Order: sequence, then structure tokens, then C-alpha cells
Amino acid sequence: MESNWDEYRNKIIGLGENSFKKSYYPDLQSKIEELEATKSNLETIFNSTSDAIIIHDIEGKIINMNKQALYLYNLKRYEISNYTIFDISSDKNDKSKLSNIWQRVSKHGNLTFEWVALQKETGKEVDVQVSINKTIYNQKEVMVSVIRDFTDRKDYEHKLIKALEKAEESDKLKTAFLQNISHEIRTPLNAISGFTDLLSDPNLSPQTQSEYIKIIQNSSSRLTSIISDIITISALETNQEELRYSNVCINSIIGELNAVFEQQASQKGLILYSKRVLNEEQANVLTDRTKVTQILSNLISNSIKFTNEGFVEFGCVLKGNSLEFFVKDSGIGIEPEFHEKIFERFRQADRSINRLYGGTGLGLAISKAFVDLLGGKIWLNSEPNKGSVFYFTIPYKRAK
Repeated sequence: MESNWDEYRNKIIGLGENSFKKSYYPDLQSKIEELEATKSNLETIFNSTSDAIIIHDIEGKIINMNKQALYLYNLKRYEISNYTIFDISSDKNDKSKLSNIWQRVSKHGNLTFEWVALQKETGKEVDVQVSINKTIYNQKEVMVSVIRDFTDRKDYEHKLIKALEKAEESDKLKTAFLQNISHEIRTPLNAISGFTDLLSDPNLSPQTQSEYIKIIQNSSSRLTSIISDIITISALETNQEELRYSNVCINSIIGELNAVFEQQASQKGLILYSKRVLNEEQANVLTDRTKVTQILSNLISNSIKFTNEGFVEFGCVLKGNSLEFFVKDSGIGIEPEFHEKIFERFRQADRSINRLYGGTGLGLAISKAFVDLLGGKIWLNSEPNKGSVFYFTIPYKRAK
């Protein structure tokens, strides 16, 4: 009847087929025009709301949908009669609850709950909030479901939960770090204090005295290194670390580090290799010498620390527009789940391996922060008991 409404309407109010003829029932015509205007307004509101609205019967058969609902469920208006609420609900839901929900709404009124909508054709699932109530539609009691897309809110909640978990983990790591750092500082301090007192003994032999002095020197170097790491990580935390560019010879850095670490590797029975494959022109670049040196130093020092036998090898190659450095060892290796985490600040502090090998756990975090500052990236390949290879790149800028 709705498609032929104008014809029926004119007959009802006495216009017949000629709409220009004066109505025999002007009051009735006025009332019908008011109803038509109200119906038009309701349809405008129904289709202009930002929430999806579905009208369905107590069995779940869909009677009508507004434009937003058609968009949400990826349906055409002529398809509505082919679907029920069950068809457009994800299997993640307990669909058996729907009948109970509708019965409860029929008796007690409005109910709001979370649901997962399903696009029947695409299979896409959408987190939604459903607010459902009963009403009369075409002289029949029906359910009206107002459906709000909760995707953004769910994503936001997920991010908040992740951020909270990360913050809690960070607090635990920092607490463990502070406990560890206090131990790391006390150890060399106790050695310096204790052996300094022992040096005052006049009966010490020159050989014993020399050994005590060496212990004090090593402890002082260790303490200086710890304090330097703490100052550096503090500067990084407050974004106060800056780059200082200059003309640098990469081959010279590699040669110097080889000389610095050769004795340390030898004392552990390790072979230290250095590879200088860059020619003179390629090796002269514009970069921050101090930071490149410290990154390499941290990686080489770690490799020596965590390698009990075999070798440590390091060097640099030119790849496109980047210099790629590597430090390879035959050490204890690293489990895959830690490949990303070990670059986080304070990360080593919560690992039992730290108690065996010592250290603040800041070296790799500082190295990653410096690599990021230089505009490069850092990563590793490693397997437990098969050694590790650390790589990092910096942009290749030829020296001026």
C-alpha cells in the first residue's frame, strides 16, 4: 500500500484522481498531512543518527534498519528480510542468551550490553555496545536495538591495559636495577677501601703491594664505568644527549678498540678478530666519534663477558647509504624472546644471568639510544649456546 499511498490518500480525503479538486474533508486532509510530516521527520531522525538502529521482532527477524546499520553490517536495504539478528552476530557471542534478553526486555524494559557484530558477507567482526528496548511498530510489539561501534574504545582500552602493564613492569625493572646498581657500586668501593687499608701495612712485599694496587686500579675503572653509564642513561632519559659531528676514520676506531680489548680477551683465553674492509676514502666519514666508539665498546665488552671460549670478531662494511657494524661471538647466546627486550632500559636487571656475569644492564640500552640518535638501527641474530651477532647501522656521510 505504501507505494500507492498518494492514490489511496486522495481517495480517502475526497480528491479522487484530481489532486487540484477541493477536498470534501479538509480536517481529515490536515490531520493526514500532519501525520505525513511526523513520519517524514521520524525517518530523517532514524537515518541521520550516528548509531546503528535495528528493528526486529521477538524471534530476531529483522524488520528495518537505518542507514548506519546498513553500513555497519555491509547490507543493502532489499537484503534486510533475508537475515535475523542471529545471522549478524559473531560466534564469539553466546547467541543462546538473545532470547532470554528479549524476554527480559519485554517484561522490564531497557537493557545495555556489549556484543560482537558480524558482517555476513565479509566476515568482519566489530565490537559494539547494544542498548535494546521494546516499542510498537506497525501495530506490533518489536525490539529496537541501538548499536554503537566500540572498536575505537576497545582499542583504547587495550592500549591502556598494555601501557599499565608496561608501567608496572618498568617499575619492577627499575627497582631491580636500583638493587643491582647498589651492589655493583658497593663491590668496587669495598675493594678500593679494603685494599687501600691493606697497603698501609709496612711489611707488604713489593709483589703483594703491586697486586693490591692493580686490584684498586681495576675497581676504580669499574666504578668509573658504572657512574658513566648512570650519567649517560640519565641524560638520555631527559633528552639532554646531543650529537657532535666531526670527520672520523672508522678504520682507526676499529684499530683502537682492537688494542683496547685484546688483552681483556686474551685473559679469558679468547681470540679477538677485527675486520677493516673499508678503503681509505670509504672509512673517512662524518659522524659522532664518541658515540660510535661507545656503541662498539659496549657490544665488544658484552661479547667478551658472555663468551667463555672461542672468539669475538668485529668490523664494518659499507652497504648502500649505510655503514653496517657487526660484533660476533661464540658465547652463550640469547633466547629468541629476549631479542627485542634486551635493548630496553634496565632490562637485564630482572634476569638471573645478571647475577652470574655482573653488570648494570645499561650497555645495550645506551647503545640502542645512541644508534637511534644517529639515525640508524640495531638488531641481533642469536641462539642459545650458539653465539650471537649484533648489528647496527649509521647513515653513511662522507667526510668533508
